[in-house]
Amino acid sequence: METKQIYYSDPYTIELQSKVLSVQPQDILTNIILDQTIFYPEGGGQPSDRGTIGAAKVEYVRFQNGEIIHQVTGEVKEGETMKIALDWKWRYKHMKIHTAGHLLHDVLMTMVKDLSPLRGGHGKKAFLEYKGELDPTIKENLELEVNKIAQQELEVVTRETTFDELAKECPFLPPNLPKDKPLRMIKIGEYPAMPDGGVQVKNTGELGKIWIANITVLDGKTNIRYGVVGN
Repeated sequence: METKQIYYSDPYTIELQSKVLSVQPQDILTNIILDQTIFYPEGGGQPSDRGTIGAAKVEYVRFQNGEIIHQVTGEVKEGETMKIALDWKWRYKHMKIHTAGHLLHDVLMTMVKDLSPLRGGHGKKAFLEYKGELDPTIKENLELEVNKIAQQELEVVTRETTFDELAKECPFLPPNLPKDKPLRMIKIGEYPAMPDGGVQVKNTGELGKIWIANITVLDGKTNIRYGVVGN
């Protein structure tokens, strides 16, 4: 990989100077590779970041063949050093939604023991999906408990890891862990570590109020729709 991932080392960096390493025009969008980036590429259930590279608009960011590809509209010249800037409102919203999903899972696992996580989405319609059936009447108590825990301002730690460490530290491992990029883990307070693929807040006190829209059970699976107030 040619690009330094500032979104992991300092997820609160909103803008910086970056050198354009590659420019590849496509049909509508232009693919850009930078020497360092604050733009998170879509993955781990979290949408990609938005923002600007110079005057060009960043429409989408993806991880492909070991490289971070910024797809933009507007002119960008190879070899130039340019100011890159996040749409911080968009990024911070999804940081909070993603961390809230991890905390919701952690709290849920202290309340029930017969669910296994399958997948999650941390975008516009955030959800957690489990194998197993959860009594939907737990909704009110679960929402109260997760918000009580969030107010304790627990530290959120994320870092790069290995498969062996994940297998040792995490109660659950998804079958679809990425094979084309480094693995990462998240740990909130004293809760068990989990595999992680996104950009998180530093402290659960940043989350605000977490709400649960609904809990549905179908064909042996439970789906929990959730969000963060104000996002």
